[in-house]
Amino acid sequence: GATNGPAGLAESLWTGHVEPLLKDRCAECHNAVRSKGGLDLSSLQTILKGGERGAAVLPGRPQDSNLYNFLLSAADPHMPPGKRTSLTEEETGLIKRWIESLPGPKAAGGPGATGAAATNTGGKDGNSPAPAGAVAAAARVKWIPPASMPAPQVIDRFLQLRWKQAGMKPSGLADDRAFLRRVHLDLAGRPSSAAETEDFLRDRRKDKRERVIDRLLESAEYPVRMREVFDLVLMTRRGPEWEEKRDKEKWFTFLEDAFRRNRPWNEVVRDCIVARPGPPEDRGAVWFLYERRNNPQAMAEAVAPIVYGVQIKCAQCHDHMIAREIKQAHYWGTVAAFNRSQNVDTPAGPAVSESAIGGFSSFANLKKESQPAYLSFFNGRRVEETWPGEGVKEKDAPELYLTAPVKEKDKLRAPGVPKFSRRAAFADAVTVDNPLLARAMVNRMWALLFGRGLVHPVDLMDSKHPASHPELLDWLTADFQNSNHDVKRLVRNLVATRAYQLDSKALPRVRAAGPARAPAPDALSEADSFARAYPKPLSAEQLFRSLQAAMAGPDPAAGSGTGNTGGSAAGPAPRQVRQAFLAQFPDLFAPDYNATLHQAMFLSNSRLIDELLAPRPGNLTARLAALKEDRVRVREAFLAVYGREPEKEELASCVAYLGARPAEAGARQLVWALVTSAEFQLNH
Repeated sequence: GATNGPAGLAESLWTGHVEPLLKDRCAECHNAVRSKGGLDLSSLQTILKGGERGAAVLPGRPQDSNLYNFLLSAADPHMPPGKRTSLTEEETGLIKRWIESLPGPKAAGGPGATGAAATNTGGKDGNSPAPAGAVAAAARVKWIPPASMPAPQVIDRFLQLRWKQAGMKPSGLADDRAFLRRVHLDLAGRPSSAAETEDFLRDRRKDKRERVIDRLLESAEYPVRMREVFDLVLMTRRGPEWEEKRDKEKWFTFLEDAFRRNRPWNEVVRDCIVARPGPPEDRGAVWFLYERRNNPQAMAEAVAPIVYGVQIKCAQCHDHMIAREIKQAHYWGTVAAFNRSQNVDTPAGPAVSESAIGGFSSFANLKKESQPAYLSFFNGRRVEETWPGEGVKEKDAPELYLTAPVKEKDKLRAPGVPKFSRRAAFADAVTVDNPLLARAMVNRMWALLFGRGLVHPVDLMDSKHPASHPELLDWLTADFQNSNHDVKRLVRNLVATRAYQLDSKALPRVRAAGPARAPAPDALSEADSFARAYPKPLSAEQLFRSLQAAMAGPDPAAGSGTGNTGGSAAGPAPRQVRQAFLAQFPDLFAPDYNATLHQAMFLSNSRLIDELLAPRPGNLTARLAALKEDRVRVREAFLAVYGREPEKEELASCVAYLGARPAEAGARQLVWALVTSAEFQLNH
């Protein structure tokens, strides 16, 4: 079953009303940097701490709470002061109700806390994540899965209990065509071919969906698809020049091999951080650091979302102003892990050497107070290290190294490997017994497959962005850790759920009669419910392959990678088209999907798109123009582009459109209309 308590109501009021109000109307004067009157209103902890006038809020006692009393119209002093807009009676009433619902200071963290704080214990430096700034959510779904229950059923059950609690009904299952297109796009990076679709529709076995999932996970396309995703996650898009370098320096080979062999995710991350590959197939791991060109801050900012699930760049100059558990010390502690690193070129290729000395730096907060940058990390770990005394000059020596950085003819023979390696110590701290690493990967993979993370956005898994289904996220995190960070198992479990296979069409909702009511404390938005499939914008690679498959005619499974595979022999080069899509559709895991003007202009006016749609021997436009009946043309176009038959109204309107135009021009315009539509550009 599921339960709610006072903490649930307090959290709902805080996140939905009070925090946005304070941020909008009060944060200008009362924040972590400028705390007028000594009062910081950016988190519950600082509100309870109060300012020069004492506590701003007394839980359960709004009449005795300064925060509420100073908002009243007759208050002296009245807040906000001066000509700033006062809060309305309704807004003030929400703050009063929130204070009444506060169960006490323990609600700010403790046994029921969720988010980053709930997964960490204190570190030696005292800078480990603090309890969540907002009132932590009480456990909503109190259910312990039986040990024998298959993982996909556990996931579905967690969701079902939450839907029941929130009064939601899920959509029905997607039909076979929709499921097949969805799972091929997600796991192979392309739509299913006509032959695959027909075979699947004829298959009468009850486990045919599970069989397709297993086939795709064992295919040669799956590691390519995962490489494309995690190249973007780990490295970002930088254009064709850098893509060629990553290919040449075996970065792509490293990623594809890791997903092909299904290496434990924590081992893959460790290889990227330590950058000392063993087997030849792991050689490309060096490129993760090497491409950052001796910039330890770039290295730290790139690795933080992977190992912590949060962005730390906002804590460069001060503790995070919103997610107060992210400290400036965490930012510079992570930077310190990399500031002894140096790119070198060796006979074996690019490498990242590491010095045994130096890198003892300090950072200054906004009050210009200098603090040492210890190896102190967001997950509560700290690596002890002896700092040299004041005025003591360190001396480098071969005995400090496992492999000393010896040069031969002005070229380093091998990168330096110190006996004490900051990078290796950091890697141990974040890849061994670090729930945040597993939590971040689980959330990212959920977002990839379901269109939205259990914590959204995926790189903001902090106290200000609670999970929509916290108990499910906790279970998935523990399960992923217990499976030795088995990525393929995680993917299989998610895709095999009923939730993943739901239809994208929302069920019609019956609106209750009478006046509108405020959201219930356990309210759940449709987007966060996963009660239907969430349409996902296709990535640039998926769009390229989908368009290539629709136009060229051959089985799309024949082409993958960066390349010149698939497509018609004539017309624009596939590599050129692919690069154009990478430039126009760069995002993946975007917090909100918004088509841009540049994308619309590219699809409408690009010479490449125009050339691609031009009729050529064997391509879709030419095949449609050669057909005699408009009804047949429409049917063939829909099957080629959408993988489905046209509906009655679609058929009628398209036939009328073609009937008023020459065969070739009509076919070309019909194909353009289909491939630029939302149905084609979304995985739904």
